[in-house]
Amino acid sequence: MKLSNEAVARNEAIIAHIESIGGGCVWEEYFAVSLMDVAATDRDVADLPDLRGVQQIALDALNLSFPVLVAIARIPGLESLVLSHAALSDSQLQTLQAAVAEVVLVEDED
Repeated sequence: MKLSNEAVARNEAIIAHIESIGGGCVWEEYFAVSLMDVAATDRDVADLPDLRGVQQIALDALNLSFPVLVAIARIPGLESLVLSHAALSDSQLQTLQAAVAEVVLVEDED
């Protein structure tokens, strides 16, 4: 996917924020963002839905609200949403699955 200069600049700003709170990303052949080891809040991830070209996002969902998870799942072109600590009802899981091709729930190891 070819991104506009504006989209690239926006992605870079969002990635800088992700890294500043302890997350990471890969943006080469495959664009993935990980906040699996970060107790991120809704405020911390508020800009994630503005990412373009991202293929996978992995999150610790413990402190994230369901509406924020839905907004992230609806990112255009997102292929996979990986969640740990996700206390989702069946209907919430179905909503996420309708928005993104793959939802992976990671078993909590605590």
